[in-house]
Amino acid sequence: MTINLLNTDKFKTVSIVLKFKAPLDIETMSRRAILSKLIQKTTAKYADEQAMINHLAYLYGAHLYSHVIKQNNAHVLTVGIDIVNDKYLNDEDLLEKAFQLLYEVIYAPNVEDGSFREDLLTTEKHLFKNKYDAIKENLGQYGFYQLLKTMFEDESMRNPSFGDIQNLELVTGEEVYQAYKAMLKDDEAHLYIVGDVDESRVAKLAKEYLDLPENKIDLKPIKLKDIHTPQTVVEHIETKQARINMGYKLNVKHPEKSYYAFILLNQIFGGDPSSLLFTNVREKLSLAYQIHSQIDARSGMLYVLSGVNQDKRQQAIDTINDEFEKIRQGDFDNELLNTAKRMIINQKKESMDRPKGFVEIEFSNTFGAHVDEGEWIKGIQSITREDIIDVAQTGALHTVYCLTSEGTE
Repeated sequence: MTINLLNTDKFKTVSIVLKFKAPLDIETMSRRAILSKLIQKTTAKYADEQAMINHLAYLYGAHLYSHVIKQNNAHVLTVGIDIVNDKYLNDEDLLEKAFQLLYEVIYAPNVEDGSFREDLLTTEKHLFKNKYDAIKENLGQYGFYQLLKTMFEDESMRNPSFGDIQNLELVTGEEVYQAYKAMLKDDEAHLYIVGDVDESRVAKLAKEYLDLPENKIDLKPIKLKDIHTPQTVVEHIETKQARINMGYKLNVKHPEKSYYAFILLNQIFGGDPSSLLFTNVREKLSLAYQIHSQIDARSGMLYVLSGVNQDKRQQAIDTINDEFEKIRQGDFDNELLNTAKRMIINQKKESMDRPKGFVEIEFSNTFGAHVDEGEWIKGIQSITREDIIDVAQTGALHTVYCLTSEGTE
């Protein structure tokens, strides 16, 4: 386990965050998702939710949380606790009590005979089923996941972080317990502490309560479906406006120029209200009532998510491609590039002003070369319009996924 400390007096709180990184695997994603909630809500010592709530209140309103996400080509389970810095309290042992609780969460789960309790398991399955149903009802989210399912070969990339809903419903308490044991034994673990704390004290507490192995996992590269020309899929669904989701692939390498250029390309293309997609597709041509682009910066994946009028679907698709072509040809203002740089750098600085921002940025460095805040900002500032054109010219449209009402073809 690596230990990462940001010793700062910016905050009156201390955040302790533990991240478990594993390869994406459709067989274990659902088990790990359920595990994240089971270990957060009860432990062997605090055997029901009310007991845990009472203990968190005793710790001056500490906030305990756990969740899973897909990050790059990894499945990441996060467990964290936020507490008031005990420098502001009469209780000088609050930091140690927080570590003690994390010990309970990580090493003493609420398990009976090698299985998580069936009643608690059933509750979490029901909550994840509700989450899945909410995704289906939100056409923006649903359309995005349908795009991913169409683009990627690997089942783990084609599903939400909690996996396939059919697999989730079949998960047993024994399987979750086996996933728990595998996490402790095999996952790559990273501990982050953010706050005004004594470094030697934190190191001692971390070793005493969270002495996890120092693993380094191998992650498989993300594989797209192999196609010769862009594919278009139309799904008929009851909706007033059509949803158009588009996926592009670009050649990006972290932390080289292409990585920083890709971040700025996205900002110029559809990252904010000054972008080409917003000003031209939405404002000038009124083809979309909402539109933006987003990226997975390290993998080179670029997505456009939009809602458009039913009768303007093809025109919207063509115009979105035209706007991307403008970037490939260098048809954008220098002022747009300068604005993008300012906004991206400000966002970076703002994120470092929050404990969570520091943790997420530092953890992202575990996926490749370590880049600190200063180096990252210099990387963004160094990018020229030619760099953006170069990375744009490596890009190609892979998939268009449309949700539209029946009979509009």
